[in-house]
Amino acid sequence: MRLSPVDALVAAGLGRPGEAPTPQALAGWRLAALGRAVRHAAQSPFYRERLGVLPEDFPRSLAVFQRLPFTVPDDLTEAHGRFLAVSQDEVARMVTLSTSGTTGAPKRVGFTDADIEDIRRFFHSGIATLVEPGDTVLILMPGARPASIGDLLCQTLPRLSARGLLGDPTGDPRHLRQALLEHKPEVLVAAPSQIRRALDDEAACAAARETLRNVLLSAEALPDGWKALVTERFGATVFDHYGATEMGYGGGVECEAFCGYHLRETEIFFEVVDMATGAPLPEGHVGEVVFTTLTRRGMPFVRYRTGDAARFLRGPCPCGSALRRLGPILGRIEHGPSGPQLVNPAKGAAIRP
Repeated sequence: MRLSPVDALVAAGLGRPGEAPTPQALAGWRLAALGRAVRHAAQSPFYRERLGVLPEDFPRSLAVFQRLPFTVPDDLTEAHGRFLAVSQDEVARMVTLSTSGTTGAPKRVGFTDADIEDIRRFFHSGIATLVEPGDTVLILMPGARPASIGDLLCQTLPRLSARGLLGDPTGDPRHLRQALLEHKPEVLVAAPSQIRRALDDEAACAAARETLRNVLLSAEALPDGWKALVTERFGATVFDHYGATEMGYGGGVECEAFCGYHLRETEIFFEVVDMATGAPLPEGHVGEVVFTTLTRRGMPFVRYRTGDAARFLRGPCPCGSALRRLGPILGRIEHGPSGPQLVNPAKGAAIRP
């Protein structure tokens, strides 16, 4: 079993390439990284009001950092421009999010060229888990626009001596079957909803079984039972990825041990907090996933509530990584009159066939 390639990304972020990153090394590095992130975020109008008066040596402890107020998706919806920490001229890509379950104004997230290169680096590490040199990767994620997910994957794969091909993103099983037969990819990257109909199409499943070795599912919560279902019908091993556009698309990806998401810890600081009180939770306790971007230039986020429920997993990963991992996303958190409730994933449009 291979060590998660994400560990190498973390080691490089710590300035110790080639070494095995440890929780202790990460903890020693983290406070300074959070301080840099907070000071940069305060360049934006939104965070200047919240963070502009913090002392230069902030934070002196993780507990002090975790007293900062949360950022919520509505903040971004209402005034995305106030999150920009650079000039408009430095924004290389602005993404508009029409989040499922939301009927109001969409969110918008901006990235600089440096932010986009960070995304490429994470994609490189993450997909190295399941791609070998010489592989062809069929990508159903949107890729027509420059620096979209599909486009960035196509740009990244040659770094692994592999190639990416954009497929039909509509989920039409006939088109998927045709692409599988024509290009013979070893790997498929898709959102669950993009392969839902194909899982009920015997011709598409047969074509998948002929060529696919691995499938990476992303962009939506993975419905219960889907790993086994896709494995059975496509004859491929399924890896799950967790991320959000606000994170810079990628957050974490499973390794060959399938024991949680390995996180891009030197680019994003993750927390799990109590759904009701917002208090940080220890490993093993289910709560809401919150993140802070550590290297983002264009539109940084500090303590951003995702609405996703998960827990940190205890102990080292069987792959050999000593770093913490985030468990599977257990659902979406909705706040009602009776308090927070865990509900089915809002993005879980991929109903099981």
